Amino acid sequence: MKRFILGGMTATALTCLSAQVFAQDLPEVTLQAVAGSLGGVPMMIIEGEGLDEKYGFDGTFEYLPHEGIFQNFLIGNADVSMDNDLLGVAFAREEGFDITSFYPVGNLYLGIVVPGDSEAKTPEDLKGKKVGHFGADSGTTMFIRLIVEEMYGFDVLEEYDLSQVGPAALVSLLKEGEVEAIFDFESFVSEAIVATDGRYLLQAYSDYADFNGGFAPWITNMVAHGEWLKDNPELAYGVRDAYDEAVAMLEETNYEILRKPYIREKLGITSDDVLDVLIENGASHHYFTTDWSEDKRAAATAFLEKLAEDGEVLQNVPDGMMVTLEDYVGPRP
Repeated sequence: MKRFILGGMTATALTCLSAQVFAQDLPEVTLQAVAGSLGGVPMMIIEGEGLDEKYGFDGTFEYLPHEGIFQNFLIGNADVSMDNDLLGVAFAREEGFDITSFYPVGNLYLGIVVPGDSEAKTPEDLKGKKVGHFGADSGTTMFIRLIVEEMYGFDVLEEYDLSQVGPAALVSLLKEGEVEAIFDFESFVSEAIVATDGRYLLQAYSDYADFNGGFAPWITNMVAHGEWLKDNPELAYGVRDAYDEAVAMLEETNYEILRKPYIREKLGITSDDVLDVLIENGASHHYFTTDWSEDKRAAATAFLEKLAEDGEVLQNVPDGMMVTLEDYVGPRP
């Protein structure tokens, strides 16, 4: 019996060693995402399910604080950023950085949240009320601002009494009744809904897509330096393939894969109730996508051009912000 157990342990050890050697033989790719952000979930799945090795690369997965993560990518500390919005890409290209988005990640997993006892039925009902957000120049606030302006005809920056704190602190602000509503993204949205028996007053992706003929922009995209893409076409395709399978797993499980301990831990979710709401929201509002069609990219450019019209945050939409690997680096090697 002891010999059998020892033999089994030896076989397991050899298997693990073989996997390590195999991984060491693969080219390395460093990927980054915001720590605790839902936008990092596909990357968590790639790491947790070994999809990097399956698709020909040895991934180094970095989960970094929101503050400074984009700068970390711009100076070359990561090959692929999985959690960047198009506004950041536009700003960087205007400053001379040769970066581009080559695939979508997250649909707009954000919106306006109100407590369950709120009398508000539409964003118009919050005019003159105190509303929490985490920065007028953040992608979350800017996307909500433009969506509300298109759908309801007013500027939230002018009509709301805005109070600014960090994304996590907004949950407490709403729970304590310091504000009537908050602008936030997942998983803080689900935390706020559980803490206040709340609801989405505006779900940015679903509501805007219904209003806008099926299109809403992405909140996060897969971004890389142009030089890295051209020097590593096979790896770029491999990262895209791994992401596609991660999203397929989300959809096939109806987002129940979020219950896996490695995802739950990295998201920092300790409450079963919050996790239940997050899974329900993800499945209901289709938080992730692989649709990188020409029509979607053209619509995204038009959306950014609307943001640039007033010139307050974005002055110009640079060329080359969104590419396909097929056009940019050529056919799959």
